[in-house]
Amino acid sequence: MAIEIEINGTLNANARYVAYAPSPCRIRLPGATTEDLKVQLSSRPAQDGGGVVVFYSSRNEPSKESLELTLPADGSWVAFEIGGKFGSPSVNDKDSLLVVNGVGNEITLPLMVRVRKNANNLTQGERDRFLEALFQLNLAGTGIYQDFRKSHVEPSNAQAHGGPHFLPWHRAFILDLERELQLVDPSVSLPYWRFDEPAPKIFQADFMGQTRQVPTPDNARADLVVFNIDNPLAAWVTDDLPGIRRSARFDTLTSPPGFPMISQSETLALGDEYAEFTQREGIERSPHASAHVSFTGSISSVPTAVKDPLFFLLHANVDRLWALWQWLYKRINPQELESYTPQDRDGLRLADTMWPWNGIVTPPRPDFAPGGWLADSTVTSTPGKTPKVEDMIDFQGYETSTARLGYGYDDVPYEFI
Repeated sequence: MAIEIEINGTLNANARYVAYAPSPCRIRLPGATTEDLKVQLSSRPAQDGGGVVVFYSSRNEPSKESLELTLPADGSWVAFEIGGKFGSPSVNDKDSLLVVNGVGNEITLPLMVRVRKNANNLTQGERDRFLEALFQLNLAGTGIYQDFRKSHVEPSNAQAHGGPHFLPWHRAFILDLERELQLVDPSVSLPYWRFDEPAPKIFQADFMGQTRQVPTPDNARADLVVFNIDNPLAAWVTDDLPGIRRSARFDTLTSPPGFPMISQSETLALGDEYAEFTQREGIERSPHASAHVSFTGSISSVPTAVKDPLFFLLHANVDRLWALWQWLYKRINPQELESYTPQDRDGLRLADTMWPWNGIVTPPRPDFAPGGWLADSTVTSTPGKTPKVEDMIDFQGYETSTARLGYGYDDVPYEFI
């Protein structure tokens, strides 16, 4: 017997990607029958190490390993939701199966539990797909990556830093890049560099490049990082200059960054209100600032940081810490000051659209706006082409299901304990 299943509101196979937050789904019997039909939904990996999904009959109820539904004989749709099972993300595209029983032969629908992962723990396949997609965005310095590089410069500093908008702006910035990566390869997620722990696999010639250690302090020009010849980043170019200049003030194989930095647990303990938590951008031992200045080279300075693609792994971790804090304290309602504390200045209010995606080039905005609109996604229409500050708060759609941004982190659950 035939059935139809929508994932993320469509029958399109290109939309069969879920994170930990529930994705809207529907199922039906496409042709009229004489009686209703009971079916059982479950999930299993399509291969060893593959992803698993769980089911939600209601977003207000805990997830279930399986779900029983009754499909009406008249062919009308029955809604349900699925999300990745926490701790069981995918490693390859379509390595998770949505399984339907009760319609005769078992029916399986392949999909992917796609979340952002610790870059130090990626499989070779995950790493290589990410590097290739990243290279495709750059293409010897002529690709769309240059728009990201041009956005994060000194004249745009006030749009991205120095206030409560720092976290929402950078959440949109890295989401935009991730969606561009997924237009190249939909199985790719942006990995994060957890910089309060050693990450020896990241700073290797087959990943983000061998990075020479220099004394602290050291104001000498940074060295070019070393890549294997078959690493796509070996051909990296920005501003018409080949290579990535980066030297480390710490031993990248055995240590976290050498500059004093508060740990993840200390970061989460800064306070349960947004105004307290966001002090970390500028406080002594700030994890964000310390990670940047633990290197010499372009990544250590705002106007040049994006020349080094390590920037995006660093800021994925900054965003992950915010996401973990949001989950820990349930700070997910944009209208609550505890979740976001706005200031009455351009770009800092909840309802303000964010530069450069809004294209505004009149004061107090910069007189340029590279990149155009924020990239679309096959799994959600949020936040749209011109994101607002408030669109970045409820990223898993806790308060409003349609606020879901379509990504998650391997160690940030959806469900509250």
